[in-house]
Amino acid sequence: MTATSHLPAAPPSALITWTQNTAIFAVCANLFSTALANFGFLLFLLLFVWVCLSSHRRHLDTRNFPVGVAIAIAIYIGWQVVGLSYTQAPVASGWASIFSERKIVYILPLALVFSDEAPKRRFLIAFLATCAAGLLVSFGLKTLVAQQTVASGEVLKLIVRSGAPLTPDNVFRSYATQSMAFALATFVALWLAAQRTNRGWRVGFAALAVAFVANIALVTPGRSGYVVFLVLVVWCFAMWRGFKGVLIGALAALVMGLLAFNLSTSVHQRVTTGFMEARNFSTVSEETSLGRRMLMAQTTLGMIRERPLLGVGTGSFKQSFSAIAAEKYTGWRAIPFDDPHNQYLFIATENGLIGLAAFLAMMGVILSYCLRSGSLYGKMAAGCLLAWCATSLFSGHFRTFPEGHLIAFIVGILMVSRAPDRQQVAAPREGAAS
Repeated sequence: MTATSHLPAAPPSALITWTQNTAIFAVCANLFSTALANFGFLLFLLLFVWVCLSSHRRHLDTRNFPVGVAIAIAIYIGWQVVGLSYTQAPVASGWASIFSERKIVYILPLALVFSDEAPKRRFLIAFLATCAAGLLVSFGLKTLVAQQTVASGEVLKLIVRSGAPLTPDNVFRSYATQSMAFALATFVALWLAAQRTNRGWRVGFAALAVAFVANIALVTPGRSGYVVFLVLVVWCFAMWRGFKGVLIGALAALVMGLLAFNLSTSVHQRVTTGFMEARNFSTVSEETSLGRRMLMAQTTLGMIRERPLLGVGTGSFKQSFSAIAAEKYTGWRAIPFDDPHNQYLFIATENGLIGLAAFLAMMGVILSYCLRSGSLYGKMAAGCLLAWCATSLFSGHFRTFPEGHLIAFIVGILMVSRAPDRQQVAAPREGAAS
Protein backbone atom coordinates (compact mmCIF):
# COMPACT_ATOMS: atom_id res chain seq x y z
CA MET A 1 0.00 0.00 0.00
CA THR A 2 1.04 3.62 -0.37
CA ALA A 3 2.38 5.84 2.35
CA THR A 4 -0.95 7.63 2.68
CA SER A 5 -2.82 4.55 3.84
CA HIS A 6 -2.56 4.88 7.65
CA LEU A 7 -4.84 4.18 10.52
CA PRO A 8 -6.39 7.22 12.24
CA ALA A 9 -5.16 8.48 15.59
CA ALA A 10 -8.05 6.71 17.32
CA PRO A 11 -9.99 3.62 16.24
CA PRO A 12 -13.42 4.40 14.73
CA SER A 13 -16.41 4.26 17.04
CA ALA A 14 -19.20 1.72 16.64
CA LEU A 15 -21.44 4.44 15.21
CA ILE A 16 -18.87 5.29 12.54
CA THR A 17 -18.54 1.61 11.65
CA TRP A 18 -22.31 1.23 11.39
CA THR A 19 -22.47 4.32 9.18
CA GLN A 20 -19.80 2.85 6.91
CA ASN A 21 -21.48 -0.54 6.75
CA THR A 22 -24.85 1.05 5.97
CA ALA A 23 -23.30 2.88 3.01
CA ILE A 24 -21.74 -0.37 1.81
CA PHE A 25 -25.10 -2.13 2.12
CA ALA A 26 -26.84 0.67 0.20
CA VAL A 27 -24.49 0.66 -2.78
CA CYS A 28 -24.55 -3.14 -3.04
CA ALA A 29 -28.36 -3.27 -2.72
CA ASN A 30 -28.49 -0.58 -5.41
CA LEU A 31 -27.42 -3.20 -7.96
CA PHE A 32 -30.67 -5.13 -7.72
CA SER A 33 -33.35 -3.32 -5.70
CA THR A 34 -34.53 0.30 -5.71
CA ALA A 35 -36.48 -0.18 -2.48
CA LEU A 36 -33.57 -1.64 -0.52
CA ALA A 37 -31.19 0.92 -2.01
CA ASN A 38 -33.36 3.88 -0.99
CA PHE A 39 -33.73 2.42 2.50
CA GLY A 40 -29.94 2.08 2.74
CA PHE A 41 -29.28 5.58 1.40
CA LEU A 42 -31.75 7.13 3.84
CA LEU A 43 -30.34 5.17 6.78
CA PHE A 44 -26.80 6.19 5.84
CA LEU A 45 -27.76 9.87 5.78
CA LEU A 46 -29.53 9.61 9.14
CA LEU A 47 -26.53 7.92 10.74
CA PHE A 48 -24.18 10.47 9.19
CA VAL A 49 -26.22 13.34 10.62
CA TRP A 50 -26.16 11.58 14.01
CA VAL A 51 -22.37 11.37 13.78
CA CYS A 52 -22.09 15.07 12.92
CA LEU A 53 -24.31 16.11 15.83
CA SER A 54 -22.55 13.93 18.40
CA SER A 55 -19.06 13.63 19.85
CA HIS A 56 -18.37 10.92 17.25
CA ARG A 57 -17.69 13.67 14.70
CA ARG A 58 -14.09 13.74 15.93
CA HIS A 59 -13.57 10.54 13.93
CA LEU A 60 -14.47 12.28 10.65
CA ASP A 61 -11.47 13.10 8.48
CA THR A 62 -12.03 16.83 8.05
CA ARG A 63 -8.32 17.37 7.31
CA ASN A 64 -8.64 15.71 3.91
CA PHE A 65 -12.14 16.91 3.09
CA PRO A 66 -12.31 17.62 -0.69
CA VAL A 67 -13.21 21.30 -0.50
CA GLY A 68 -12.56 21.80 -4.21
CA VAL A 69 -15.00 19.02 -5.06
CA ALA A 70 -17.66 20.60 -2.83
CA ILE A 71 -17.19 23.95 -4.60
CA ALA A 72 -17.29 22.33 -8.06
CA ILE A 73 -20.50 20.45 -7.20
CA ALA A 74 -22.07 23.65 -5.85
CA ILE A 75 -21.21 25.54 -9.05
CA TYR A 76 -22.56 22.77 -11.29
CA ILE A 77 -25.85 22.37 -9.41
CA GLY A 78 -26.05 26.13 -8.82
CA TRP A 79 -26.03 26.78 -12.56
CA GLN A 80 -28.91 24.33 -12.94
CA VAL A 81 -30.83 26.36 -10.38
CA VAL A 82 -30.14 29.45 -12.49
CA GLY A 83 -31.59 27.50 -15.42
CA LEU A 84 -34.96 27.48 -13.65
CA SER A 85 -35.24 31.21 -14.30
CA TYR A 86 -35.65 30.74 -18.05
CA THR A 87 -36.95 27.19 -18.38
CA GLN A 88 -40.04 26.56 -20.49
CA ALA A 89 -41.00 23.51 -18.47
CA PRO A 90 -43.12 23.45 -15.29
CA VAL A 91 -41.11 24.36 -12.22
CA ALA A 92 -41.74 20.88 -10.80
CA SER A 93 -39.99 19.33 -13.82
CA GLY A 94 -37.02 21.62 -13.31
CA TRP A 95 -36.66 20.74 -9.65
CA ALA A 96 -37.06 17.05 -10.50
CA SER A 97 -34.15 17.36 -12.93
CA ILE A 98 -32.01 19.00 -10.25
CA PHE A 99 -33.01 16.34 -7.72
CA SER A 100 -31.75 13.64 -10.09
CA GLU A 101 -28.26 15.11 -9.59
CA ARG A 102 -28.35 14.37 -5.85
CA LYS A 103 -26.21 11.26 -6.34
CA ILE A 104 -23.02 13.25 -6.87
CA VAL A 105 -23.50 15.00 -3.50
CA TYR A 106 -23.03 11.68 -1.66
CA ILE A 107 -19.30 11.98 -2.43
CA LEU A 108 -18.90 14.60 0.32
CA PRO A 109 -20.18 12.71 3.40
CA LEU A 110 -18.61 9.49 2.14
CA ALA A 111 -15.20 11.18 1.91
CA LEU A 112 -15.48 12.18 5.56
CA VAL A 113 -16.37 8.66 6.71
CA PHE A 114 -14.25 6.42 4.45
CA SER A 115 -10.75 7.91 4.55
CA ASP A 116 -9.21 4.88 6.30
CA GLU A 117 -8.11 1.72 4.53
CA ALA A 118 -10.17 -0.87 6.45
CA PRO A 119 -13.65 0.33 5.36
CA LYS A 120 -12.44 0.70 1.78
CA ARG A 121 -11.39 -2.96 1.77
CA ARG A 122 -14.72 -3.96 3.32
CA PHE A 123 -16.51 -2.14 0.54
CA LEU A 124 -14.47 -3.77 -2.22
CA ILE A 125 -14.96 -7.24 -0.75
CA ALA A 126 -18.71 -6.68 -0.25
CA PHE A 127 -19.06 -5.35 -3.79
CA LEU A 128 -17.17 -8.33 -5.19
CA ALA A 129 -19.26 -10.76 -3.14
CA THR A 130 -22.49 -9.15 -4.39
CA CYS A 131 -21.30 -9.36 -7.99
CA ALA A 132 -20.18 -12.96 -7.48
CA ALA A 133 -23.65 -13.86 -6.21
CA GLY A 134 -25.18 -12.19 -9.26
CA LEU A 135 -22.70 -14.02 -11.48
CA LEU A 136 -23.70 -17.37 -9.97
CA VAL A 137 -27.41 -16.68 -10.52
CA SER A 138 -26.75 -15.48 -14.07
CA PHE A 139 -24.85 -18.62 -15.04
CA GLY A 140 -27.39 -20.76 -13.20
CA LEU A 141 -30.31 -19.28 -15.13
CA LYS A 142 -28.36 -19.60 -18.37
CA THR A 143 -27.81 -23.29 -17.65
CA LEU A 144 -31.51 -23.83 -16.89
CA VAL A 145 -32.50 -22.12 -20.14
CA ALA A 146 -29.92 -24.14 -22.11
CA GLN A 147 -31.24 -27.38 -20.60
CA GLN A 148 -34.81 -26.24 -21.34
CA THR A 149 -35.65 -26.54 -17.65
CA VAL A 150 -36.94 -22.98 -17.94
CA ALA A 151 -38.41 -21.62 -21.17
CA SER A 152 -36.37 -18.79 -22.64
CA GLY A 153 -39.39 -16.48 -22.63
CA GLU A 154 -40.54 -17.36 -19.13
CA VAL A 155 -40.43 -14.57 -16.58
CA LEU A 156 -39.06 -15.32 -13.14
CA LYS A 157 -39.84 -12.73 -10.51
CA LEU A 158 -38.43 -11.63 -7.18
CA ILE A 159 -40.38 -9.60 -4.63
CA VAL A 160 -37.47 -7.19 -4.04
CA ARG A 161 -37.41 -6.40 -7.76
CA SER A 162 -41.08 -5.32 -7.76
CA GLY A 163 -41.96 -7.97 -10.31
CA ALA A 164 -39.21 -7.11 -12.79
CA PRO A 165 -38.07 -10.03 -14.99
CA LEU A 166 -35.15 -12.08 -13.76
CA THR A 167 -33.15 -13.43 -16.69
CA PRO A 168 -29.50 -14.47 -17.15
CA ASP A 169 -28.56 -11.04 -18.49
CA ASN A 170 -30.79 -9.12 -16.07
CA VAL A 171 -30.05 -10.43 -12.58
CA PHE A 172 -29.15 -6.88 -11.62
CA ARG A 173 -31.22 -3.83 -12.53
CA SER A 174 -30.59 -4.12 -16.28
CA TYR A 175 -28.10 -5.73 -18.61
CA ALA A 176 -26.25 -2.39 -18.75
CA THR A 177 -25.96 -2.23 -14.95
CA GLN A 178 -24.98 -5.89 -14.80
CA SER A 179 -22.30 -5.68 -17.48
CA MET A 180 -20.77 -2.53 -15.95
CA ALA A 181 -20.76 -4.04 -12.44
CA PHE A 182 -19.19 -7.27 -13.71
CA ALA A 183 -16.52 -5.29 -15.56
CA LEU A 184 -15.62 -3.46 -12.34
CA ALA A 185 -15.69 -6.70 -10.37
CA THR A 186 -13.19 -8.24 -12.79
CA PHE A 187 -10.54 -5.75 -11.79
CA VAL A 188 -11.43 -5.89 -8.08
CA ALA A 189 -10.94 -9.67 -8.20
CA LEU A 190 -7.59 -9.27 -9.96
CA TRP A 191 -6.47 -6.71 -7.38
CA LEU A 192 -7.43 -8.99 -4.49
CA ALA A 193 -5.59 -11.85 -6.22
CA ALA A 194 -2.46 -9.69 -6.41
CA GLN A 195 -2.77 -8.84 -2.69
CA ARG A 196 -2.89 -12.46 -1.52
CA THR A 197 0.17 -14.55 -0.72
CA ASN A 198 -1.75 -17.83 -0.46
CA ARG A 199 -1.71 -19.61 -3.81
CA GLY A 200 -5.22 -20.98 -3.39
CA TRP A 201 -6.72 -17.54 -2.80
CA ARG A 202 -4.79 -16.07 -5.72
CA VAL A 203 -6.04 -18.78 -8.07
CA GLY A 204 -9.59 -18.43 -6.76
CA PHE A 205 -9.77 -14.67 -7.29
CA ALA A 206 -8.14 -14.97 -10.72
CA ALA A 207 -10.66 -17.64 -11.72
CA LEU A 208 -13.49 -15.38 -10.53
CA ALA A 209 -12.13 -12.57 -12.74
CA VAL A 210 -12.10 -14.94 -15.73
CA ALA A 211 -15.70 -15.93 -14.95
CA PHE A 212 -16.79 -12.27 -14.95
CA VAL A 213 -15.12 -11.72 -18.33
CA ALA A 214 -16.78 -14.88 -19.71
CA ASN A 215 -20.18 -13.66 -18.56
CA ILE A 216 -19.69 -10.24 -20.17
CA ALA A 217 -18.60 -11.88 -23.42
CA LEU A 218 -21.14 -14.71 -23.56
CA VAL A 219 -24.18 -13.92 -21.41
CA THR A 220 -24.68 -10.24 -20.54
CA PRO A 221 -24.94 -8.22 -23.77
CA GLY A 222 -24.23 -4.76 -22.35
CA ARG A 223 -22.13 -2.58 -24.63
CA SER A 224 -21.53 -0.25 -21.67
CA GLY A 225 -19.78 -3.12 -19.91
CA TYR A 226 -17.47 -3.55 -22.89
CA VAL A 227 -16.53 0.13 -22.69
CA VAL A 228 -15.92 0.02 -18.92
CA PHE A 229 -13.72 -3.06 -19.29
CA LEU A 230 -11.59 -1.60 -22.09
CA VAL A 231 -11.18 1.77 -20.35
CA LEU A 232 -10.00 0.04 -17.18
CA VAL A 233 -7.54 -2.04 -19.18
CA VAL A 234 -5.97 1.15 -20.53
CA TRP A 235 -6.08 2.77 -17.07
CA CYS A 236 -4.27 -0.14 -15.42
CA PHE A 237 -1.43 0.11 -17.93
CA ALA A 238 -1.37 3.90 -17.50
CA MET A 239 -0.96 3.56 -13.74
CA TRP A 240 1.85 1.08 -14.35
CA ARG A 241 3.90 2.89 -17.00
CA GLY A 242 2.52 6.42 -17.30
CA PHE A 243 2.02 7.81 -20.80
CA LYS A 244 3.83 4.87 -22.34
CA GLY A 245 1.38 2.64 -20.47
CA VAL A 246 -1.53 4.45 -22.14
CA LEU A 247 -0.19 3.41 -25.54
CA ILE A 248 0.47 -0.14 -24.39
CA GLY A 249 -2.95 -0.32 -22.75
CA ALA A 250 -4.69 1.03 -25.85
CA LEU A 251 -2.97 -1.65 -27.92
CA ALA A 252 -3.92 -4.33 -25.38
CA ALA A 253 -7.54 -3.10 -25.34
CA LEU A 254 -7.61 -3.16 -29.14
CA VAL A 255 -6.31 -6.72 -29.25
CA MET A 256 -8.80 -7.86 -26.58
CA GLY A 257 -11.63 -6.11 -28.40
CA LEU A 258 -10.77 -7.76 -31.70
CA LEU A 259 -10.47 -11.18 -30.07
CA ALA A 260 -13.82 -10.77 -28.33
CA PHE A 261 -15.43 -9.54 -31.55
CA ASN A 262 -14.20 -12.56 -33.52
CA LEU A 263 -14.53 -15.26 -30.85
CA SER A 264 -17.71 -14.29 -28.99
CA THR A 265 -20.99 -14.59 -30.86
CA SER A 266 -22.70 -12.33 -28.33
CA VAL A 267 -20.10 -9.54 -28.66
CA HIS A 268 -20.00 -9.86 -32.45
CA GLN A 269 -23.78 -9.68 -32.69
CA ARG A 270 -24.13 -6.73 -30.32
CA VAL A 271 -21.42 -4.68 -32.04
CA THR A 272 -22.58 -5.52 -35.56
CA THR A 273 -26.21 -4.85 -34.73
CA GLY A 274 -25.32 -1.53 -33.12
CA PHE A 275 -23.33 -0.47 -36.18
CA MET A 276 -26.20 -1.34 -38.52
CA GLU A 277 -28.75 0.43 -36.32
CA ALA A 278 -26.65 3.59 -36.23
CA ARG A 279 -26.02 3.57 -39.98
CA ASN A 280 -29.65 2.97 -41.03
CA PHE A 281 -31.49 5.02 -38.40
CA SER A 282 -32.93 7.45 -40.95
CA THR A 283 -34.51 4.77 -43.16
CA VAL A 284 -35.71 1.94 -40.89
CA SER A 285 -39.43 1.71 -40.11
CA GLU A 286 -39.02 0.37 -36.57
CA GLU A 287 -37.28 1.91 -33.58
CA THR A 288 -33.88 0.51 -32.57
CA SER A 289 -31.59 1.24 -29.63
CA LEU A 290 -28.75 2.88 -31.57
CA GLY A 291 -31.18 4.31 -34.13
CA ARG A 292 -32.99 6.19 -31.38
CA ARG A 293 -29.66 7.49 -30.05
CA MET A 294 -28.57 8.72 -33.48
CA LEU A 295 -31.87 10.51 -34.04
CA MET A 296 -31.73 12.18 -30.63
CA ALA A 297 -28.11 13.21 -31.15
CA GLN A 298 -29.02 14.81 -34.47
CA THR A 299 -31.98 16.66 -32.97
CA THR A 300 -30.23 17.79 -29.77
CA LEU A 301 -27.23 19.14 -31.69
CA GLY A 302 -29.68 21.36 -33.55
CA MET A 303 -31.22 22.48 -30.24
CA ILE A 304 -27.76 23.32 -28.90
CA ARG A 305 -26.91 25.38 -31.99
CA GLU A 306 -30.06 27.46 -31.44
CA ARG A 307 -29.25 28.26 -27.78
CA PRO A 308 -25.58 27.43 -27.27
CA LEU A 309 -24.70 29.37 -24.11
CA LEU A 310 -27.72 29.01 -21.84
CA GLY A 311 -29.66 26.08 -23.30
CA VAL A 312 -33.42 25.60 -23.17
CA GLY A 313 -33.57 25.63 -19.37
CA THR A 314 -33.42 23.09 -16.57
CA GLY A 315 -36.06 20.38 -17.01
CA SER A 316 -37.03 21.53 -20.52
CA PHE A 317 -35.43 18.79 -22.58
CA LYS A 318 -38.52 16.62 -23.05
CA GLN A 319 -40.82 19.50 -23.87
CA SER A 320 -38.42 21.10 -26.35
CA PHE A 321 -37.38 17.82 -27.97
CA SER A 322 -40.97 16.59 -28.26
CA ALA A 323 -42.07 19.79 -30.02
CA ILE A 324 -39.30 19.47 -32.61
CA ALA A 325 -39.86 15.72 -33.10
CA ALA A 326 -43.62 16.18 -33.60
CA GLU A 327 -43.00 18.90 -36.19
CA LYS A 328 -40.23 17.22 -38.19
CA TYR A 329 -40.91 13.47 -37.95
CA THR A 330 -43.57 10.79 -38.03
CA GLY A 331 -43.81 7.28 -36.64
CA TRP A 332 -41.32 6.21 -33.98
CA ARG A 333 -39.14 9.25 -34.71
CA ALA A 334 -41.91 11.53 -33.41
CA ILE A 335 -42.15 9.79 -30.02
CA PRO A 336 -41.43 12.17 -27.10
CA PHE A 337 -38.27 11.37 -25.15
CA ASP A 338 -36.76 12.86 -22.02
CA ASP A 339 -33.10 11.84 -22.40
CA PRO A 340 -30.81 11.83 -25.47
CA HIS A 341 -28.77 8.93 -24.01
CA ASN A 342 -25.73 11.16 -23.93
CA GLN A 343 -24.79 12.90 -20.67
CA TYR A 344 -22.94 15.73 -22.40
CA LEU A 345 -25.61 16.49 -25.01
CA PHE A 346 -28.28 16.50 -22.30
CA ILE A 347 -26.40 19.03 -20.16
CA ALA A 348 -25.52 21.24 -23.14
CA THR A 349 -29.14 21.18 -24.33
CA GLU A 350 -30.70 22.11 -20.98
CA ASN A 351 -27.98 24.31 -19.46
CA GLY A 352 -25.90 25.34 -22.44
CA LEU A 353 -22.17 25.24 -22.97
CA ILE A 354 -21.78 27.03 -19.63
CA GLY A 355 -23.46 24.11 -17.86
CA LEU A 356 -21.37 21.61 -19.83
CA ALA A 357 -18.19 23.47 -18.87
CA ALA A 358 -19.26 23.36 -15.21
CA PHE A 359 -19.84 19.59 -15.45
CA LEU A 360 -16.49 18.92 -17.14
CA ALA A 361 -14.71 21.13 -14.59
CA MET A 362 -16.39 19.19 -11.79
CA MET A 363 -15.22 15.89 -13.31
CA GLY A 364 -11.70 17.30 -13.59
CA VAL A 365 -11.64 18.44 -9.97
CA ILE A 366 -12.93 15.08 -8.72
CA LEU A 367 -10.32 13.28 -10.83
CA SER A 368 -7.52 15.44 -9.43
CA TYR A 369 -8.61 14.70 -5.85
CA CYS A 370 -8.71 10.99 -6.61
CA LEU A 371 -5.08 11.12 -7.73
CA ARG A 372 -3.86 13.65 -5.17
CA SER A 373 -2.92 11.20 -2.40
CA GLY A 374 -1.28 8.71 -4.73
CA SER A 375 -3.11 5.83 -3.05
CA LEU A 376 -4.16 2.77 -4.98
CA TYR A 377 -7.76 3.31 -3.90
CA GLY A 378 -7.79 6.82 -5.32
CA LYS A 379 -6.42 5.47 -8.59
CA MET A 380 -9.22 2.89 -8.64
CA ALA A 381 -11.78 5.66 -8.19
CA ALA A 382 -10.17 7.71 -10.97
CA GLY A 383 -10.29 4.75 -13.37
CA CYS A 384 -13.96 4.12 -12.61
CA LEU A 385 -14.75 7.81 -13.10
CA LEU A 386 -13.04 7.82 -16.50
CA ALA A 387 -14.95 4.67 -17.47
CA TRP A 388 -18.25 6.36 -16.59
CA CYS A 389 -17.23 9.44 -18.56
CA ALA A 390 -16.68 7.16 -21.58
CA THR A 391 -19.98 5.25 -21.26
CA SER A 392 -21.84 8.53 -20.78
CA LEU A 393 -21.17 9.31 -24.43
CA PHE A 394 -23.89 6.73 -25.10
CA SER A 395 -26.07 7.09 -22.01
CA GLY A 396 -26.65 9.31 -18.98
CA HIS A 397 -24.88 7.12 -16.45
CA PHE A 398 -24.28 9.96 -13.99
CA ARG A 399 -28.03 10.60 -13.82
CA THR A 400 -29.55 7.11 -13.99
CA PHE A 401 -30.41 5.65 -10.59
CA PRO A 402 -28.25 2.50 -10.35
CA GLU A 403 -25.21 3.65 -12.32
CA GLY A 404 -25.28 7.18 -10.91
CA HIS A 405 -25.37 5.99 -7.31
CA LEU A 406 -22.73 3.34 -8.00
CA ILE A 407 -20.14 5.77 -9.36
CA ALA A 408 -20.85 8.36 -6.66
CA PHE A 409 -20.33 5.81 -3.89
CA ILE A 410 -17.23 4.32 -5.54
CA VAL A 411 -15.65 7.76 -5.81
CA GLY A 412 -16.76 8.90 -2.35
CA ILE A 413 -15.54 5.74 -0.62
CA LEU A 414 -12.20 5.40 -2.43
CA MET A 415 -11.22 8.99 -3.25
CA VAL A 416 -9.73 10.25 0.04
CA SER A 417 -6.93 8.56 2.00
CA ARG A 418 -6.18 9.78 5.48
CA ALA A 419 -2.77 11.44 5.65
CA PRO A 420 -0.32 10.14 8.29
CA ASP A 421 -0.29 11.94 11.61
CA ARG A 422 3.15 13.57 11.82
CA GLN A 423 3.21 13.40 15.58
CA GLN A 424 2.40 9.71 15.53
CA VAL A 425 5.06 9.03 12.92
CA ALA A 426 7.66 11.03 14.85
CA ALA A 427 6.92 9.42 18.22
CA PRO A 428 8.30 5.94 17.44
CA ARG A 429 11.45 7.48 16.00
CA GLU A 430 12.03 9.51 19.15
CA GLY A 431 11.44 6.45 21.29
CA ALA A 432 13.86 4.42 19.22
CA ALA A 433 16.50 7.13 19.51
CA SER A 434 16.28 7.16 23.28
